[in-house]
Amino acid sequence: MLNPLDWDLGNVPPGVAWGGVDEAGRGAWAGPVVAACAVLDAETIHKWGHVLRGVRDSKQLKPVRREALAAELKAILPAYGIAEVEAMAIDRENILEATMMAMRQSVANLALRPRILFVDGDRGPRTGLPERLVVDGDALSCAIGAASILAKAHRDALMIAAEEAHPGYGFGQHKGYGTALHRARLRELGVSPIHRISYAPVAALQRVDEALRDHLHHGLDACATLEALRIWVERELRPAYGRLKLVWVETLRRRYADRLVQLADVQEPGGEGG
Repeated sequence: MLNPLDWDLGNVPPGVAWGGVDEAGRGAWAGPVVAACAVLDAETIHKWGHVLRGVRDSKQLKPVRREALAAELKAILPAYGIAEVEAMAIDRENILEATMMAMRQSVANLALRPRILFVDGDRGPRTGLPERLVVDGDALSCAIGAASILAKAHRDALMIAAEEAHPGYGFGQHKGYGTALHRARLRELGVSPIHRISYAPVAALQRVDEALRDHLHHGLDACATLEALRIWVERELRPAYGRLKLVWVETLRRRYADRLVQLADVQEPGGEGG
């Protein structure tokens, strides 16, 4: 089988930098979706080809090897970008759009803009750069494979940290995916603030709280400044998220947007509160 680095070299014009884009966490029940973009160029290939020839789809690598290779890639790549889109935004946008958002942001985070992007899958994120869609690209392309390693290693680290913030769910083991252990812990503990409540298996195990919904409405209406709105989101909405129905969240989101406009009009320079 053709080495992924040779596939890249056979599919890019000589002398140009190119990038690969991939995601991790699209199918998980909890945590963010993470996208990465890895940039390659001729100089990097010349110096570090022996490392890059070991790049594979992240799913084919054991965790220890994946983490070590991710650290090597960060040291040798001319540029890379990583971006996260959290569960609340996934529920708002849907997972496909959230994935495209993360991919676009990962490219926007690059210090060096490539001339062409190889994108894993059959839909492009519309980054403004020339994009070539590559189905099963993480197995075919070195740049996409490198991006998949960066995205997976980054997301795994986030989910291991989430186990400390939300103990008992086993996030460090299943990384938010729908395993039997995860389902059992959801039944036992209920839904956490980082779960994706738009996903049917999660919604089916929610313990919703109407009193909490009413409390959030009252708290939102009481916000008198833009800073108070920000604090309401961080201290009230986020911790309560797993105990809210999605339709309640959508109502709160609309009321939040209305309140944001009202307060912005009052507090802008020259306005009533200026």
